[in-house]
Amino acid sequence: MNLKESIEALHEQQIAAVKVMRDNFAALQGVESRDFNFEPMNVRAVYNPARAVSSAAKVDKATIEARPCFLCTANRPEGQQSVNCLNDRYEVLVNPYPIFKRHFVIASKEHEPQAIEGRVGDMWELARELEGYTVFYNGPRCGASAPDHLHFQAVPTTELPLWEALRKTALQPMTAESDAVMSKAVGLPIDVMVIDAVTADGADRLMEALLPFLPISDNEEWEPRFNLLATSMKSMVRMAVVPRPCHRPTFYTGDPTDESGMTVSPASVDVAGVLVMPRRIDFDRLDEKTIRTIFNETCRVSC
Repeated sequence: MNLKESIEALHEQQIAAVKVMRDNFAALQGVESRDFNFEPMNVRAVYNPARAVSSAAKVDKATIEARPCFLCTANRPEGQQSVNCLNDRYEVLVNPYPIFKRHFVIASKEHEPQAIEGRVGDMWELARELEGYTVFYNGPRCGASAPDHLHFQAVPTTELPLWEALRKTALQPMTAESDAVMSKAVGLPIDVMVIDAVTADGADRLMEALLPFLPISDNEEWEPRFNLLATSMKSMVRMAVVPRPCHRPTFYTGDPTDESGMTVSPASVDVAGVLVMPRRIDFDRLDEKTIRTIFNETCRVSC
């Protein structure tokens, strides 16, 4: 079996064998959604209480150092298994807290920090092998609930409205090489840089050139803030880079009893058009104005 067939077989096996996965994937059948049109990009809000684990995760240095890493083998849920990939440097696991009916985590076999340098080529290779899936990277201050352990995730490409929006909107070329082109998307509710690369090296070179221009604070311990998504398109891989001026909107709250704020913590899936709301009150009161505020504060360097 190829990698795609192997991880889909793993998914079926894990759903049958691991209760937390079986329950959380079954719960997706009852997930409610609401659609908002930000032409040319549709935005879907979904009410998914199980995602509170990620949306409200504390990612400060003290909290990270005090808790066991849930991506390391010794701390995973009982019965969780994996499939090796990319010369056994990574392993693919079924996400126990899914957003979609297929949701995988691709974790480094080493416990090493969440950092993209030298790994863009790996994302390109994974996107090529997992045709029909989007491989994405949440920066350590842009939605990653495990900033201490390098990992990607993979979900079905058709679930993310961003790709269709990029197909319909204008792309302004910025840098062109023989094997890769970088463009800026026009007219979306978020800022997006697009890298179309026919080789892994081409993707890596253009991302390396872009990194110094992405948002970073003077006292930032980590790399610049951004989300990165990749999907295979015929003879190339398209990558979407979303600069992140801040991690969470100003009205974010991680306190489930605080109704004055909202528990919304944008990561790659959210910036790609699927806003995950773990609290009912936030899902019910979400409107177009609030979505624009979320995007303007967290996904637009020009605002």
